[in-house]
Amino acid sequence: MSNGSLADMLFNPENIACWEERFGITCGIASGILYLYEECATQIIHCDIKPHNILIDQNRRAKISDFGLAKLLKPDQTKTYTGIRGTRGYVAPEWHRNVPITTKADVYSFGIVMLEIICCRRNLN
Repeated sequence: MSNGSLADMLFNPENIACWEERFGITCGIASGILYLYEECATQIIHCDIKPHNILIDQNRRAKISDFGLAKLLKPDQTKTYTGIRGTRGYVAPEWHRNVPITTKADVYSFGIVMLEIICCRRNLN
């Protein structure tokens, strides 16, 4: 993508977008996650929502990428058991409790990304 990743935009002082652009990007990420959960024929849990996996196109719109850790759910399935997937700092607490994973794991990661978008700083140093 012509504008790199969201991480490039947030964590490089020379590239920080204005609030309106960051708000638009946040809405774009939310729309992408909604698509994965409700509009795809097979529900997808991304498992690694983070700024490095959000690409920014030439119109400053967000595109979710890197589905290497994603988990597909069957039509009648709402949760799944799987080993820990994701990046430190973005992993939801349920991954560490050996309980079934739902789409809420991605929603947690999205919340962390939203905090980074608001503050323009990493959640972990």
